[in-house]
Amino acid sequence: YVGMVAILGTQIWWTWGVEDAFRKVAEGDKNGMKMELKKENQQVQDLVDKVRQPIHKLQRKKINTLIILDVHARDIVDRFVRDSILSKEEFAWESQLRFYWDR
Repeated sequence: YVGMVAILGTQIWWTWGVEDAFRKVAEGDKNGMKMELKKENQQVQDLVDKVRQPIHKLQRKKINTLIILDVHARDIVDRFVRDSILSKEEFAWESQLRFYWDR
């Protein structure tokens, strides 16, 4: 169950991060989405570095799953940068599955 909680947490955090990047762009920071992409690239690299170390088989499976999800999320943000998607109201963002923490 820990793996499922970790996946849910990363999806919520990714949604928040991308929407925060949209907010920064709306406030005039034209590099907001590029900075989000840079952060996501580093997160993927950190997971790859971790999975290359000697770790337990079950932990390796969990990290591999996170890598797959993070690479997909990074590719979405990369497409936003490439296609100049600058608003969370654009279809490219609206069409993505997003996770929110509702208090």
